[in-house]
Amino acid sequence: MKNSVDLKLIKTGIAGFDDVILKGGIPRYSLNLIAGQPGGGKTITSSQILFTNCNEDNKGILFSTVSEPPIKLLRYLQQFTFFESKKFNSSIKIVDMSKVLHKDDPDWIIKFIMQKIEEFEAGIVVIDSFKAISGLFSNPSYERRFIYDLSSELILSQCTSFFVGEYSPDEITKESVFAIADSIILISTDVKGYLRRHYIEVLKMRGVEYFAGKHRLTIDSSGITVYPRLKPEPVSISDIFPLSVNRISTGTQGLDKMTGGGVYEGSSSLIVGPSGVGKTILSLHFLNEGAKKGKKGLFISFEEVPQKLVRTAKSSGIDLEKLISEKKMSILYYSPIELSIDAFHKELLSLVEKEEPEIIVIDSISDISITIADPTHLKNYLFSMITHLGRQGITCLFTSEIEKEDSSITASRLSVVIDNIFILDYKKEEDKMKKTISVLKTRSLDHDKGIFEYEITDSGIKI
Repeated sequence: MKNSVDLKLIKTGIAGFDDVILKGGIPRYSLNLIAGQPGGGKTITSSQILFTNCNEDNKGILFSTVSEPPIKLLRYLQQFTFFESKKFNSSIKIVDMSKVLHKDDPDWIIKFIMQKIEEFEAGIVVIDSFKAISGLFSNPSYERRFIYDLSSELILSQCTSFFVGEYSPDEITKESVFAIADSIILISTDVKGYLRRHYIEVLKMRGVEYFAGKHRLTIDSSGITVYPRLKPEPVSISDIFPLSVNRISTGTQGLDKMTGGGVYEGSSSLIVGPSGVGKTILSLHFLNEGAKKGKKGLFISFEEVPQKLVRTAKSSGIDLEKLISEKKMSILYYSPIELSIDAFHKELLSLVEKEEPEIIVIDSISDISITIADPTHLKNYLFSMITHLGRQGITCLFTSEIEKEDSSITASRLSVVIDNIFILDYKKEEDKMKKTISVLKTRSLDHDKGIFEYEITDSGIKI
């Protein structure tokens, strides 16, 4: 086998991007395209790369075109924590190209760019917006020649270059600049309700392995942060973890009887039913019973803030405040308003590592599902999460709000990834609405097939 060339890589400085999506970074001396819609974070991305890599021994130059005057760019960049004023003029320089782009002469513009690079001895070059330059030429052949000639000059000068531009996905397949690029990074947005969400995607990266597909990104005072989506990992025979044969009580005597003794440790269960039927109370009793047996619990709520959970628990005989003070249980409230599933997952894994819970309740996955357009992605996400937590022996319980019995379960094929499914429902009897419970599924267990009435009392659920 021939020895492969050891590529020198540079870090982007973007959390979640270098070591997860890219396997180490971007190759030095490469030509990179950062493309996308307006407002997606292209300029912030390229600026963050500059500040991460530039110093007195490795200088960087940013050519600002008519689309973004330097004084305006500088004003906005100062709002980010990655901005270092001491690097300006010493290791980072901004060159205004707005006054030199009036000539329809590719050679003249290339000469200007390369002269500035040589004078400043820059090793990293950003042109923002490159499309603003290449789109100036009236003759398409001029534009193509400009792209190829400039790219050749930058490669010969051993520069790591980043061309930034507002390109649509359709333009990416047609514009000649993308054919010669070593890497293409696409930043896109979509709208979910009144929220605009940002994504980053590596379409191409020569010489470096990368995690393909869209990944959520956020923009805050620290700059760009990427939350790689969870990917189902293949499980080989040698990786198969032993499954526990120990049972855990559901915290409800009647449900334990219906399942033949509770659920297995490390299994996943789903409680489904309409609003107000008692899903949260049933899951709280599940955690409370675990706490009695010395199993630490974690309750993740998208529905109710901790104060309301304490009140709900007290109404059915659970002293949640005491369990929390004794560190037998912890609560994480995550607002569903601006939920990013990948950001949530990162926080969840961090909390699991810190708190080391043995039982986790997530109330509810309905709030997760509304952030995911494709139901298949929800199934994949839950499968990945359940597998990851199951390897650690953690027992999971989810709630989900549905109106028609198990219709949304089978439609999204969630039953494939869930071990046990309990259905709570209402039934009308004369002039009263009564609650019912049934067991739809228990994996590797037999269960009662009946539908039973139950009541929520001050001492728990009575079936």
